[in-house]
Amino acid sequence: MPKFVNYAFLVFISTIFFVPAYATQNSITDANIEAILNYPEVVTHENEFVFSSIVKAKVDQISNITVTVTSPEIEILQDQFYIENLPKDSTLGNNFNIKVRAEAPPGAFLVNVSVEYFIKGFFDEKPVKNTLTKAVELNVQSIPILVLHADAPDSIFAGEPFSIKGTIKNQGYDAQNIQITVDSTQIELEGTKFHSFTNLDAGKTESFEFVLKTPKDLAIPTDITISISTSYFDKSGKEYKLEDSLNVFVRQRGILEIGDAEGIWVGGFFIAPVVGVGTIVSSVIGFLVFLWHMKNKKKQKRTKK
Repeated sequence: MPKFVNYAFLVFISTIFFVPAYATQNSITDANIEAILNYPEVVTHENEFVFSSIVKAKVDQISNITVTVTSPEIEILQDQFYIENLPKDSTLGNNFNIKVRAEAPPGAFLVNVSVEYFIKGFFDEKPVKNTLTKAVELNVQSIPILVLHADAPDSIFAGEPFSIKGTIKNQGYDAQNIQITVDSTQIELEGTKFHSFTNLDAGKTESFEFVLKTPKDLAIPTDITISISTSYFDKSGKEYKLEDSLNVFVRQRGILEIGDAEGIWVGGFFIAPVVGVGTIVSSVIGFLVFLWHMKNKKKQKRTKK
C-alpha cells in the first residue's frame, strides 16, 4: 500500500510539472486510456518548442504504454515515451522537445501521434495489444504576423481626456521594433500618439494605451476617424505594416451635464444623458423640504398633547 501511494504522489507531481499552458489541446482516447496533447498554435524554424503528452489509465491492468511522436518536418531527440505500468485513474506526463527542420516550408504540417498499450484479456491472462493514432496540425511561420485589437469610447467630450486601449499579438515569427501611432486627418489630437516595443516574440501579447484629447473649441458635434498605424520588422530587417481605424463621436459637454459622453441615437438625432447640476440641486432641495416638513409635523403632534 505505501508503495502505491508514493507512486501516485510522483505521478501527480509530474503531471503538474510537465504541463505547459499552451493554446492548443487535443486528445487520443478509447474506453481504456486517454492521452492529452498540448502544443503551441504557431511554431518557427529556429525556436525549439515543447509538445507534451499526459497519459491517464481509465481501467486497471494497463501496461507497456508507448507514446510516439513523428513527422518528416521535425527534428526530435527522443520520439518515444514509455510507461511500464499505470494504475487506474493515475496520470503521467512527458515533454517532447521538438524543432522544425530548416527546409520545412511555411504553413500547416501534420505531426503523427500513436499510443500503444497492453491490457489484460477478458478470456485469458495474455495481454492484448491496442494502438491509437492521431494526426495533429501545427503551423510553421517564418515571418512575423501581428494582430492588433483596439477599443475607444463611442462618444467623447471635446477638450477632455479619453483612452484608446488595445493589445497586439504575434501569431508568427519574432518581431522587432514595433511602432504604433494614432492620428486623425479631421481633427488635431493632443497627447501621446506613439507607442513602441523593442521585441514581440512568437505567441506573445502586449498591451498598450493612448490618452488623448481633442481641441476644446469644437464648433459642432462631429464624427471623427482615428487611424492606428503599426510598423514592425523581422530579423532580416524587412518591414511590415498594419492599418486600422476607430470611429468616435465628439461633442461639447452640456452646462448641466455630468458623467461620460455616451448617449443614444434616435433616427439622425443624438440624445445626451443630461443628469446635470440642476437635477442634483433639485433633489437636494426636495430632500431638505421633506425633512423640514417631517420635523414640523412632529412639533404639531407634541403641541396637541
